[in-house]
Amino acid sequence: MKLSEMKDQTFNPASLQEWQEAAEKALKGRSVETLHTKTYEGIELKPLFTEEDLPAINRVDAYIPDINHKISSLNEWRIAQTIKGETWEELSRSTQMAVSRGQNCLSFSIKGMEFGEGFETFVKRFKGEALPFFNIEKNNETLLDHMSSLATCDENPNEWKGVIGYDPLSESGFQQGEYQLDDWAETVTVATSALPEIKTIVINTTPYHGRGANAVQELSYALSTGVHYIETFQQKGWSPVEIAKKMHVHFSVGSHFFMEVAKIRAFKKLWKDILSSYGIDKDVCDDCISLSAETSQFNKSCLDEHVNLLRTGGEAFSAVLAGVNYLIVHPFDGIKGETTPLSERIARNIQLILGEEAHLNKVFDPAGGSYYVEWLTEEVGRKAWEEFQHIDREGGILDSLRKGKVEESVSKVLKARVSDLSTRSQSMIGTNIYANPEDLLTGVETLNQDRLSLPFEKLRRRAEELVKSDRKPVAGIIGLGELKSHKARADFVGGFLSTGGIHSHLSDGCFTKEDILMFIEETNYPYYVVCGQDEEYDAWLPVIIETAANFQSKIKVDVAGKFNAERMNEWTQLGLNGSIYYKQNMLDKLNDLLSIWEEEKQND
Repeated sequence: MKLSEMKDQTFNPASLQEWQEAAEKALKGRSVETLHTKTYEGIELKPLFTEEDLPAINRVDAYIPDINHKISSLNEWRIAQTIKGETWEELSRSTQMAVSRGQNCLSFSIKGMEFGEGFETFVKRFKGEALPFFNIEKNNETLLDHMSSLATCDENPNEWKGVIGYDPLSESGFQQGEYQLDDWAETVTVATSALPEIKTIVINTTPYHGRGANAVQELSYALSTGVHYIETFQQKGWSPVEIAKKMHVHFSVGSHFFMEVAKIRAFKKLWKDILSSYGIDKDVCDDCISLSAETSQFNKSCLDEHVNLLRTGGEAFSAVLAGVNYLIVHPFDGIKGETTPLSERIARNIQLILGEEAHLNKVFDPAGGSYYVEWLTEEVGRKAWEEFQHIDREGGILDSLRKGKVEESVSKVLKARVSDLSTRSQSMIGTNIYANPEDLLTGVETLNQDRLSLPFEKLRRRAEELVKSDRKPVAGIIGLGELKSHKARADFVGGFLSTGGIHSHLSDGCFTKEDILMFIEETNYPYYVVCGQDEEYDAWLPVIIETAANFQSKIKVDVAGKFNAERMNEWTQLGLNGSIYYKQNMLDKLNDLLSIWEEEKQND
């Protein structure tokens, strides 16, 4: 067929039924339903979404993105990387360098900084560049107080724009159980008159996210907190519009790409509904929405840390697609507490690439109209609204925090996440799968003690301590028969052990008792795993266990594979230690295995 003829060819559109039949054929008889997955939000995801899944108001033939009020700026956002310095002069130099390399926002840390003339010089130095402030550090009263003092002496306080504040409910209440809102409200009130264009009422869901909360929880807590703050300042004589214009909402974005896009998109709709319920006009509601995001620290690992680059890239992408106003991309080594100029520059450049090379700063709501994204936005929003109403009926977010209901709810999700990671139902590359046992954590003081990878990092620290004491944990893998008959299980066992920092040594193919004996004598490890076919184990395990028992040192033997209780009981009575298998709790197993070398060390 000629190219000119190919251009004129058409294809009949496939029906959903035809797709299902083709999919089930590829699945070799399994139903399409086996491809459904359930999220931590309790939402069931299908492998395919069609126009029928769209919420009624978003049918493709009626879907028109609401770009009228955004047409001038489209999807521009502020690069709000947090800049640090030991002194105000050092911070000033670092900020100037960051601005020259693409940062367009004054986002800096005040931890350990003393306010005085240096602070005033720093602020005035960048005021002329018309860069907005972005600082949502915990306990920002001090910064707000000093900014307010400077602004009262300024002829044009309206030129100072941006976000400066913190969320006392999520940061002090949820994390520390302290609910001192009066002083905070007073600081915000004073700052409002001095800094009319600075948003000072911050709703920050990062503390919940950092403890494992799912998207529905983050949304419901954000909405509930917003209502609580509106009610608080209304009692002080503020109008709903005045309050709404001072509010800013901050999220963390995690690894579930589409869920994070849907989360932020859903919040915009729900927040408009809440503001409308206070009598604020729709057009005013649109102007009151101010959002920021940061890449998650919860899912980052000190193990194989450069993989964090891929995670942050995807997270930044989802935040930009969702349409945030400010974005923080954490350096890949940020969880260690210390970053490098290289990691900081890469983090900033991720945003520049998304804007300048991927041209995402030139489109508005690019995910709008997608069957999947629109359905997921509606679904996560619906569930979040139900949870928000439940919290409201129970007395509001403050009561839920004080009674420990929020912590209890979030802890359940965290427990499920850790369980899924420990059984490899969820993967974290370089941590619970494809781990490199040579990665070192020595000397690393990590932040955020609720990170998902922390239990695995604790195992690796134990392995490192063994290496320091010349007790490098190495396991022998006994491969029965030809390589092809044991390789799959040997590879799985090697990867399993690497997750705990345990190295492995695979034997040549073992065909006789002498082969096994020679391998054990040559290596003299305290632990071995037998890998082969199921039908070989009944004949070989008794021989291997007996061979290991004849050595003076205590040798423990495991078998690769999962077997019924009767068969395992028979082998354990012979002296088998246990087994390694798919979907096993890795944390429990590896914890027990590392004890083998630790006990050996103590007996020296």
